[in-house]
Amino acid sequence: MKIAVCDDEKIFFNELNELFTQYSKEMQEQIYALYFSTGRDLLSSQLKFDIIFMDYQMNDLDGMETCRILRTRKNDTTIIFLTSFPQVVFQSFEVNTFRFLVKPIKKQDVFDAINAYIKSVNNDDFLLINTNDGSFRLKLSEIIYIEAQGKSCIIRTVDNSFQSCKYLKEFEKLLPTDSFMRTHKSCIVHFLHINNHDNTTIYFDNGERGTIGKRYLSTFKKSFQIYIMRYNTRS
Repeated sequence: MKIAVCDDEKIFFNELNELFTQYSKEMQEQIYALYFSTGRDLLSSQLKFDIIFMDYQMNDLDGMETCRILRTRKNDTTIIFLTSFPQVVFQSFEVNTFRFLVKPIKKQDVFDAINAYIKSVNNDDFLLINTNDGSFRLKLSEIIYIEAQGKSCIIRTVDNSFQSCKYLKEFEKLLPTDSFMRTHKSCIVHFLHINNHDNTTIYFDNGERGTIGKRYLSTFKKSFQIYIMRYNTRS
């Protein structure tokens, strides 16, 4: 998980970063935090973040104006405001604030906020995965298939591949059953990216192919047909 902290007090970032370290150890969730001392520095960054912890009051460009600019750029990053003035909470909702934490920040407040974010992501059209390179939030619509390889899985997306230590059966529990299904003992496919299929092979829209196991064929055909009917009648 990539987190940005935008606050003009470096000492506050250090305190917050220590809480991130504690969260990583206790919750087994990798967090990479980056510090920005001004809103302009954050706005000039080309990096993408899962969460931005934003100080409400800063010199030059305050937190609200920084977030307004972010939103005009179609940036939908989750924003958590930090302030010593709780009376400004309602104003912060103008920029679709996820949470609002009052300084001094408590450990449980930070843990609750991150837990709520992860829950919202898992309940939304995203899949949160952990890899050796960090944590990533993948749009379900961009996942083509997930394939088991030994004790790990390869998640193939429209423009990338990720390796996760989760077992295939764990992913099977996380994915919506109306659009994802296992078609082989080692593969889960996304109906959205199927161009065609016969009794043994799936042809994906990226040119790759997948295998249909005999024991899965009948259920796959019925489920895919239901998906196609639902898709074609969707307004």
